[in-house]
Amino acid sequence: MKIFLLAAAAAIFLPGCYSTQLTGYWRSSQEPARQYRKVLVMGMMPDTLMRHRMEAHVAGDLTDRGILALTSFQDFDAFAFIETEDKDVMKQFRDKRIDGVLTITLVNQSMEGFFLPGSLYHLLCNYYSSEYYKLFAPEYYKESIQYAWESSFYDVDAGGRIFAIQTVTFDPASVEAMAHEYGKVISRQLYRHKVISRP
Repeated sequence: MKIFLLAAAAAIFLPGCYSTQLTGYWRSSQEPARQYRKVLVMGMMPDTLMRHRMEAHVAGDLTDRGILALTSFQDFDAFAFIETEDKDVMKQFRDKRIDGVLTITLVNQSMEGFFLPGSLYHLLCNYYSSEYYKLFAPEYYKESIQYAWESSFYDVDAGGRIFAIQTVTFDPASVEAMAHEYGKVISRQLYRHKVISRP
């Protein structure tokens, strides 16, 4: 088992800007050497619109790299793949000729506060709490939304997870913009770490 943790780079926040940063990844030491021909992308988050857009962009970017990628919301009922005493979820995937499954999980969604760059006010008064700045110096303080993501890639024949990647997205301009950037980041990392390759 290999585990890699990456320190998140310092982000400069400006209105309307956003960034998806890689924070860590994991690879199985038992990773099979193979090419995947049919991958199912499954979003795991309560927001239906977000799930649709994240799945669509990730699947689209995988398709651009020569992998047939399907989305659970468009091609399959994600909730139909539930393991029970008489149902093997991996067998269900194999029956549909799916050899890889990529999950997209929203781990956490939160509001983060930060001080704008070049704030002399903050340097001189840094013993004050963020609540003080919200009330008396709002021009030096900003809050933005932060999304923590984890994607895992499963080899259906092997029956287990072989790769996982964690990212954080800061202050996205929209769900569409976040999904677009996330798809690029995930497909690039899967290709770079040779989890997927062109047939």
